[in-house]
Parts: sequence; structure tokens; C-alpha cells
Amino acid sequence: MTTKRQRTFISIEIDPETKEAFSKKLGQEGKTVTGALKQFIEDYLSKEESISSPQKLSEVIKRLETVEKKVGIENAQLLGESAA
Repeated sequence: MTTKRQRTFISIEIDPETKEAFSKKLGQEGKTVTGALKQFIEDYLSKEESISSPQKLSEVIKRLETVEKKVGIENAQLLGESAA
């Protein structure tokens, strides 16, 4: 027995020209309006999750600082070698 996924609908109002242009451009890219909007929502939600996690952000900052230090040391070594 298969389980049906629950679904809901979102309605927005836009002018017909905008809808037509949006649909046409998506069609040229092989995409649908529904698919593009679903992808936007998923991307938006995952972006919010990654930004809202200060622990993850502080981890990224620490890693970036480590990389910057290593690059600085290597650059100093390269400059020293080229001066010799």
C-alpha cells in the first residue's frame, strides 16, 4: 500500500506579462514554474539554516583564518626564496 504525500498550494498574483515571460524563459531552460519555485523555496530554507547556525559560522571563520595563516607563511617563504 502506498502512502500519499500531503500537499498544499501557494498562490501569488503577478501580471500576465511577467508570468508569460517567466514561463517562457523556464521552458527554454527545460524547467517548469512549479519546479523552479520549489527549488527556490528549498534553496532559501537551506540558506537560512546555514546562516542561522552561529556554531557552523564560527567553524568556517576559524578554518578560513587557518588557511590565511598558511597562505601567509607560504608566501613569506616564497618571497624569501626568490630574494635569495
